[in-house]
Amino acid sequence: MTLRPDETIQKVLLSTPSRFVGEYEAEGVLLTHAWPGFHDRSASIRWQEGPASRRAYIFAFRTEVAEKGSGKPLPDYSPTGEIVAAYLSVLFGKRFDSHGLMEGAGFYHIPEFSQFGVLVNPSLPQNSHNPRKDFEIPLNLSETARLAPLLSSDSLPMDFVHTFQVSAKFYLQALQNFEKEPEIAYLHFISAGEILSNFHDFDKLDLLDDTTKEYLADIREGLNKGGKVARHIEGRLLLIKRRFVQTIVGLVDSSFFERSEAGDDGVGSFKAENFQRSMAAAYDLRSKYVHTGAPFGSWVSLQLGGRNTEVQVGKPVINDKGLSKVLEHAPTLVGLERVIRFCLLQFAVRNGAFVESELGIGDA
Repeated sequence: MTLRPDETIQKVLLSTPSRFVGEYEAEGVLLTHAWPGFHDRSASIRWQEGPASRRAYIFAFRTEVAEKGSGKPLPDYSPTGEIVAAYLSVLFGKRFDSHGLMEGAGFYHIPEFSQFGVLVNPSLPQNSHNPRKDFEIPLNLSETARLAPLLSSDSLPMDFVHTFQVSAKFYLQALQNFEKEPEIAYLHFISAGEILSNFHDFDKLDLLDDTTKEYLADIREGLNKGGKVARHIEGRLLLIKRRFVQTIVGLVDSSFFERSEAGDDGVGSFKAENFQRSMAAAYDLRSKYVHTGAPFGSWVSLQLGGRNTEVQVGKPVINDKGLSKVLEHAPTLVGLERVIRFCLLQFAVRNGAFVESELGIGDA
C-alpha cells in the first residue's frame, strides 16, 4: 500500500478566530477539526475567546483523476479553499481564512500560517464565540449542510453560483481587512452588494427619481424627436447607485430590524424608516473615497454609543461638510457587514441554495 497522497483527495487548511464544534460530512466532502499538539500548553490561548483565539479545520474533498500528458498542467485546487472559506463566513457570520492546500493533486503542500499570528478584536461579531443574532446559525460545522446545494452546484444555475461566489469572496475580504484597512473593507462590502445588484433586471424607469422622470417627460413632449433624445439620455444615465440601493432594500425584510447586535436600547441600530437613505449614503461614501481619497475609516470604525453600533450616533464634526453629511447617514462598518451578510443569505434562500431548518430560516 502506497503512502503517497491520493491524487483524487484534496485537503485544505482553514481557520477562524471563532469556536466551532461538530463536523460536516457528505458524499465526497468532509469538514472537520485539525487539532494542535495536546501537550502544547501555549496552544490553550487559541481555545479561549480573546485577541489570539484561532481554531483550525480541514476541508477535504474528492475529485476526478486528472488527465496526464506532456504539456498538461497539474490542476490547482487551492481556489476551492478560498470559496469554501467565503461560504462559511457568510453562513455563520464569522471570519474564515484559507491557508492553502495540505495535500493536492497527489502531492503534499506547505500551508500559509501567517494568519495564526494576527490578533483580532474579540468583541466584533465576526470574531466572537457567539452565534450571530440575525440568521442565527449554531456554531456547529454540521450546519454547513444548509449550503449543500452550493457545495454540489450542479443543481443550481451557474449565473447564480458565480454571482454568489464572487459576492461572498468580497464579503470575506472585507472581514479580513475590517480591522486594519477600514476604507478597503467598506469598499469590499459595497462591491459585494453591487455584484448582487447586477444579478437582477431592473426597469430603468423604476431606478429614476421622480424629478428625473419629469424632466425626461418634458423632453419627450417638448422637443422634436424628443422620444429618441429621452431614450438616449436614459441609456447614458449612471444608475449603479440606484441598482445597489434597490437591491439591498429588496433583500432586507422586517425581521432584519428586530435582531440588531447594537444593543438593547436601539439607539445605534438600523431603523426601517431610515434604511434606504442609509444605504444610499453608504454608496455615496464609497464614491467620495474612490473619487477624492477622502479618508473616513476612523469614523465608520468608532464604537460610539456601544460596541457594535450600526449607524452614527450624532453628526461627525469635520471640516469637509459634504463628507460630514454623508457620514451622518452612512452605516458603520459593523452595520454594513450585517446588511451584506443578511442580503447574501436572503439571496441564497430565494434561489434555492439555502436549506432551511424545521424551525425556519436561521433557527437552531
